[in-house]
Amino acid sequence: MCRRPRTWSGRIPTKSTTTTSHSSTTRGRYLVSTYRAKRKLQGWHFGVSIAAWTASSVFLLNVIFTIVAAVQFGTSGGVGTAFDGSCEYVNHVTTWLHLVINGLSSILLSASNYTMQALSAPTRQEVDRAHSKGDWMDIGVASIRNLSRIKWHRVVAWWVLAVSSVPIHLLYNSAVFKSIDTNQYWVVVANPQWLKGGNFSMDIPWAGAPADAYNMTIPYDQSYLDGLQAMWANASQTWNATAYRNMSNAECIQTYGQNFISGFNHVLAVTNEDGDFTNETMFYAEQSSGAEFSTPNYMWLCASDYDATSSLTCDTKKIKANADEWTINGKKIDYCLSQLEPSHCRIGFSLQVLIAVIVCNALKSAAMFWTLYRQKDATLVTIGDAIASYLDQPDELTKGRCLMSRTDIKDWKLQGTKDKPNTNPLPKTYFQARAPRWFAAASWKRWITTFSLISLALIVSIVLLAMGVSNLSPVNAFSIGFGAVDSRALIETDFPQEGGGGLVAAILLANCPQAIVSFLYLLYNGLLTSMLLAKEWSQYALTRKSLRVTSPHGSQRSTYYLQLPMRYSFPLLLISATLHWIISQSIFLAIIVQYDDGVESSDGNITQVGYSCPPIVVAILIGVVLSVGAVGLGWRRFKGGMPVVGSCSVAVASACHRPKGDGDASYVPVKWGEVRDVGEGMGGEDVGHCCFTSLEVEPLVKGRMYAGEKEMNVRWRGIRSS
Repeated sequence: MCRRPRTWSGRIPTKSTTTTSHSSTTRGRYLVSTYRAKRKLQGWHFGVSIAAWTASSVFLLNVIFTIVAAVQFGTSGGVGTAFDGSCEYVNHVTTWLHLVINGLSSILLSASNYTMQALSAPTRQEVDRAHSKGDWMDIGVASIRNLSRIKWHRVVAWWVLAVSSVPIHLLYNSAVFKSIDTNQYWVVVANPQWLKGGNFSMDIPWAGAPADAYNMTIPYDQSYLDGLQAMWANASQTWNATAYRNMSNAECIQTYGQNFISGFNHVLAVTNEDGDFTNETMFYAEQSSGAEFSTPNYMWLCASDYDATSSLTCDTKKIKANADEWTINGKKIDYCLSQLEPSHCRIGFSLQVLIAVIVCNALKSAAMFWTLYRQKDATLVTIGDAIASYLDQPDELTKGRCLMSRTDIKDWKLQGTKDKPNTNPLPKTYFQARAPRWFAAASWKRWITTFSLISLALIVSIVLLAMGVSNLSPVNAFSIGFGAVDSRALIETDFPQEGGGGLVAAILLANCPQAIVSFLYLLYNGLLTSMLLAKEWSQYALTRKSLRVTSPHGSQRSTYYLQLPMRYSFPLLLISATLHWIISQSIFLAIIVQYDDGVESSDGNITQVGYSCPPIVVAILIGVVLSVGAVGLGWRRFKGGMPVVGSCSVAVASACHRPKGDGDASYVPVKWGEVRDVGEGMGGEDVGHCCFTSLEVEPLVKGRMYAGEKEMNVRWRGIRSS
């Protein structure tokens, strides 16, 4: 048979062949440096270089943002304010900022995962050492198992990338945050005579009250209400549309029917009805409780009479639907006058959080560049690397296992020993009733771990959604926008609500789901990688193909991805970034700043964790779609009849005992199948042999035994004759 010559594309001399020629020496050195530079841009080196420079770009962006923010706006206690004003503007800007932040954090996570997979890939020497002890290693997937079996400096770099991801996903989303303002205001119900200076009493009769609760007494000094009366009297006489607003009943209910009032202050509900001899002009007066959320601040909207005040709920939609008949304390309201107040929503940033993110980002970049320039071990990163290595130099310990699958690993270690492989296996009969499904590509532990955490995340999300709907009613729950702070949708905890301790506790609680989703991304990525690795493996039984390796020679194919193709990895990254942003709008840091007559209250800011039901529903749907997608892929069946080896190094090596005359097989297109007696030690009358080879192969025969070496055939005939 005519053989292709062994070729090495890009091979160059490492020193000049002419010692007397200075120009030849210079040219040789130039070629060496060019080759090394080219090598760094091939295979996984290309991917890691992209990851390293991407992480460095994110690092640079974070540094520039932090310096500009700190210098331009200053900080107090490590917290700065970049903007103070319109809440609509703040909501718009923070939405886009969090989109950018979640995109950058997802890119960092993907870059880390890529580099960690390259670092955990074993060398041939490390795999051989494991095999000699009856052990095995993962090839082609991100592997924690390999960490105890590879060189320590790669393990250190792997852990640097892993540990530095945790603070980023726990903190990054809260590096920039918004705070909303809420005004403590007075509501007064009065008739036009009150605006003209009419007399009033601090004891106001209740409509429909029993004899023992006839009056409500306003527990404030009358001078404060005298000031309000003068303010409203002046406003009605010299109307200023920039300072006050005349509202219809429906608009008044809509504006003040919430706990947080921004842009509006005191409100006067005007009625044309007269009073009695006790109080002729003023019929209701109350001060809102600011950021006290035990009961709604807008209960006064529903205070139609004494009995109504005993209720702890107020359905603003119900009274708004009948706004023309709206009454407070028995008086029909005609319109409202509202005092306008500038909004004080803020865009804030935490210098400590930004510095922590920058430090972790720097560690990631350093670990990636170290991997790119200092990691010189020839690792088996892809399944093609492993096939090429074992075709070049077959593993003698795995002879006679050409039909070994991932599930046969239990027979690999010699029984009764701790560190010896079983090198004398019996032949195996080839029989496949039906082609295995993609589920078989990953271990049951990987499937259980991934779907247990996905299920747990979905259950927690559904419980939180149910709590939100229960607390708010379905209509109110889904009226709250993405990332909108609502006093009825705050998570009650025992954490402090004020000061630095409250801020740190709220940040960690709000971002716990971010860290969990990042971990789920890694698990899901690993699951897809396992299935697609097995798919690539199975295709060698269908068509003759060149090996996809990290450093190609001959007709081998180069690869910029490790195992997850771009058509899978890019959509997964996009979905991950979207899910991170959705979660940042589902559960988030809620900072409420209290104001009293335009002055920030001395009571301090309230820091809590808020939630919004609509984005929770979207997050649940994305989780369900991802779960169904993984199960759908797992339900597909492999073609070609190859054993499913997964990422198991022993099973991979067992399939690569090519004929002895096929020494250049790894450099030309290969196929897997049964080889006949084309060379010494291959096949036999009783027991066949299958492997990767560049020679002609035939489909396996059902019911036929396969092992592959003549000594195995002889031993099997001896067993049969006995």
